[in-house]
Amino acid sequence: MIGIDGAMPGGGRTALFIWELGDGLGHVTRLLRIAEVLRQDGMRCLFVVRNVEMAGAVVLDHGFGVLQAPIARIEPIRGPDSNQPVSVADILGSIGFADRRRLEPLVCAWSALIDAVAPDIAITDYAPTANLALYGGPVPVLVIGDGFTLPPVDVDHFLPLRKGRPAHDEGRLAAVVTEVQAARARPAPAHLPLLFAGDQHFVVTLPELDAWSAYRSRQAIGPIAPPLAPASGTPTMSYFAYLSADYPYIDRVLAGLVESGRSGSVFLRDSTATQREAWRGKGLVIHDQPQDLAEVAESTATIIHHGGIGTSEAVLALGRTHLLVPRHFEQFANADRLGRLGVAVALRSGGKFGSSDLGRALEAAEIVQRRSRAATVAATLASRPANALHTAIAACRALLGAQKDRGC
Repeated sequence: MIGIDGAMPGGGRTALFIWELGDGLGHVTRLLRIAEVLRQDGMRCLFVVRNVEMAGAVVLDHGFGVLQAPIARIEPIRGPDSNQPVSVADILGSIGFADRRRLEPLVCAWSALIDAVAPDIAITDYAPTANLALYGGPVPVLVIGDGFTLPPVDVDHFLPLRKGRPAHDEGRLAAVVTEVQAARARPAPAHLPLLFAGDQHFVVTLPELDAWSAYRSRQAIGPIAPPLAPASGTPTMSYFAYLSADYPYIDRVLAGLVESGRSGSVFLRDSTATQREAWRGKGLVIHDQPQDLAEVAESTATIIHHGGIGTSEAVLALGRTHLLVPRHFEQFANADRLGRLGVAVALRSGGKFGSSDLGRALEAAEIVQRRSRAATVAATLASRPANALHTAIAACRALLGAQKDRGC
């Protein structure tokens, strides 16, 4: 039996799982699959998460302990060309890497937490400040992430995400990191991308969704979770929408679904009962609880979503077409990759669409060529061996073995 703190009877070694940046449950879901196997190895597994209310509940449901992560204040990116990041350096700058008085307290908070837990290994997912706190220390680190959250590390500077002038100078960030590490008597990475290298690192997404595949010495190994089987049912519904109530243009999207007259249903994450009832009154089918995407896809032609990596991977595997309404840069990048694969249609960013565009977008998503292409991609993915979890676990065991050999 496992206690609420995630401890195994008789103690044992400890694995610390860390999620620092990003939203949703995708990061924690990936880490949980690794933790479940390490628990079978007799390890105590403890989670540190950004959103302890949402993700913490899931962690506790799996029988692991949970702690609140130190939370960096995220400042808006104010670049000379736009408020979107030009590189990962802009993201780091927005969470404090450009200012020692902001970064140092965060690194010290992470360091104190890590020291208190005294883990034998750390597994991190989108956790650059935690990675810095661990850098040069005694704890071996495995870094995982998707193509956006784990940028190429075999370069001397972050590669650009788009054309434009950055909001933050990467050299300034590197100087701040060096100052913070010197005060801790720890080495600083020679290049900032090495913050994401760890002792081992793996891009755990589909190679088709990794925008940096051409720049990596080691290609993406695929999702930690094995892909869903392609849907085999004949669609009788036009759409299923998995969207967030806090999307600024959500009312426009939902109104468009009503106007389209097409059949389908919606799960509106973070919505209130009042919101759901109001849209039901306008003719939409709104679910109160999340739906099983694989079950829904059996009878649905197109999945409408924001373009998060987890949903994108799932819909690709299921062989259904996508209608995308991206909210932020990572989702815009995923929308671009899915569009190049020929399986998706995206609405214009920044709300530059009208409610009447929804019906036309759904019609475009459902053309025969796009549906055929989606089925072909799904069949290709289903034929691949699903080795990502095995690869990550083997790396964990190797790092733990090396640590034990050193007498740590």
